[in-house]
Amino acid sequence: MALPLVLLAASCQTAQFYSQAVSGQLEIMRKSQPIPPILADPATPPKLKRQLESVQEIRRFASGHLTLPGDESYGKYADLGRPYVVWTLYAAPEFSLEPKTWWYPTLGKLDYRGFFKKEETEELAAKLRAEGYDVQTGGTDAYSTLGWFHDPVLNTFVDASDVDLAELIFHELTHRRLFRNGDTTFNESLANAVAEESVRRWLRYHGRTADLKNYDARLIRRGQFYNQIDSTRAALKALYASGRPPEEMRREKARLFRELQDRFRELRRRWGGRGLESWMKEDINNAHLVSVITYHHHVPAFHRLLKECGGDLDLFFEKAKDVKLGKER
Repeated sequence: MALPLVLLAASCQTAQFYSQAVSGQLEIMRKSQPIPPILADPATPPKLKRQLESVQEIRRFASGHLTLPGDESYGKYADLGRPYVVWTLYAAPEFSLEPKTWWYPTLGKLDYRGFFKKEETEELAAKLRAEGYDVQTGGTDAYSTLGWFHDPVLNTFVDASDVDLAELIFHELTHRRLFRNGDTTFNESLANAVAEESVRRWLRYHGRTADLKNYDARLIRRGQFYNQIDSTRAALKALYASGRPPEEMRREKARLFRELQDRFRELRRRWGGRGLESWMKEDINNAHLVSVITYHHHVPAFHRLLKECGGDLDLFFEKAKDVKLGKER
């Protein structure tokens, strides 16, 4: 009798997860309104008008200059009345950087779980911690339905600077252009690489040399951050493969994460005392590294591929479809 009960429980949990996902998506669709009438409405706050006008221009640039499907998303606006659209969860075993994965219909295995309610995210986080996993949770400003629906602009990210809006929109539109089922690291690294290059082209197109200089400086800082992550990742990988007793590995793991935070403090000092706040406040663990490795691991490789393609994005996407990249953590 035990096996059917286990299967029933798993089935109920799966049904509950997809029920909340459908409900959350329906809420977004219900609250979405076309942008042109919002821009024409005298009651629309001036700042929101400016932000939506920026989004419209970014969409046109995406379609006209980047071969991204800018005419297929972000033509509507939705105010969800909350600071994040979804809350995401990453998990990894105590002595591994291999992420826990979840299977999704049509998408395959992905490295994260997302919920439209924070409480449900924390409920799963507590369960996984009790099972011995390292867990990281956090709110997410935006997400892509990968072409199933036309994603709207959301209140959760509309107040960002136009540079941040451009980076986010170019990132999400890249998912619509190319998405590899079951390979989170490929998809997120690809989208980040394309978004970075796209923002630079967008700023150059508009002659915003000062903003381009600032953005290039941001990318340098981003690279310095990931260099520290990669250094700690390599040290942890060696530790977890060492076969040392668990208590000894636990102490060394804690020391390596303390050292990482010390190096982040030094980066903050060099950057002028700003940035990396969440990494200073939290007790970081394997799941924190998994969540950022996912978004960065192959970014340098994709930048190299784009350079090999002479900057031709159509050729780049054609080659990227078949590129083989290792999943080493």
